[in-house]
Amino acid sequence: MCDTIGKIGNKKHFSMFAKNSDRQYDEPQVMVFIHSKKNKNSKLKTTYIEIEQVEYTHAILISKPTWMWGAEMGINDCGVCIGNEAISTKTSKDNKKSLIGMDLVRLGLERSSSAKEAINVIIELLQKYGQGGNCGYKKEEYYDNSFLVMDKNELYILETVGKNYAIKKKKIATISNCLSISNSDIYNDVKNFKRKYADTPKKSANIRKRTTYKKLLFAKNEEHLFKIMRTHSKNEGCSICMHGKYESTNSMVVILKDKPIVYFTGCANPCQSKYIKYVFGEDLIYPIVDEMDQNNCDFWVNQRYKKQIL
Repeated sequence: MCDTIGKIGNKKHFSMFAKNSDRQYDEPQVMVFIHSKKNKNSKLKTTYIEIEQVEYTHAILISKPTWMWGAEMGINDCGVCIGNEAISTKTSKDNKKSLIGMDLVRLGLERSSSAKEAINVIIELLQKYGQGGNCGYKKEEYYDNSFLVMDKNELYILETVGKNYAIKKKKIATISNCLSISNSDIYNDVKNFKRKYADTPKKSANIRKRTTYKKLLFAKNEEHLFKIMRTHSKNEGCSICMHGKYESTNSMVVILKDKPIVYFTGCANPCQSKYIKYVFGEDLIYPIVDEMDQNNCDFWVNQRYKKQIL
């Protein structure tokens, strides 16, 4: 359960990105800043497997569950933004440990200077290592992944099933927990990716996708995106701000200026949370933490406790 949205700007308005990270109830998720660096090690340990490391990785700001290496969403020092979605497909989900979708989000951010390059990075890694492994916190979950990848100039939807993929370039796009590409720009298997691989979709995913798209058409600034991310529905599973056994554990909004402005809740339930403002590249603000300190970040727990006693 997630929703990711993006819109390329024009002369009057900046490009924008946003995502609610919907995860199993009570899973802590923190904002982590990782500086750019030249890597001395030739190998890298991701959530489950070891892969080849690259010489240089970009600075990134990511939102990540504390137990995994990868990220649900984030931005790098070149203004590349990525969010991923769990998708239901006809194929059996691979429980063999490999790269999970969140690993691919982080790797795409660390290794790319543009949205197009990030797409190529993810595809290359997918072809080499595949995708698979448990993505659930308390209850095991296995799924394929779709991605919304953008910078201030370009936006792409990338949908994947196993090692197969389809890419569609857009100016405005929303993705949820369902396949959507029926007329691929680039693909390695079939042009109509949705028709071949889509499982019987949950109606809620399509409803959420339509809801965010309609609202995004008229969105012009961060306040409009906050409202989208706080949207509720009377229909079960159709809220963008989700509560229950799955909940929105963090929310991120990015305005892609020369110095991108990032807004995030840093805790569950956007409808009850304040969006904290951070200008990418400036001094870090609490509750953004270094990766070594992520398990010591008490902000998420404290905010949840405050909401429970109100």
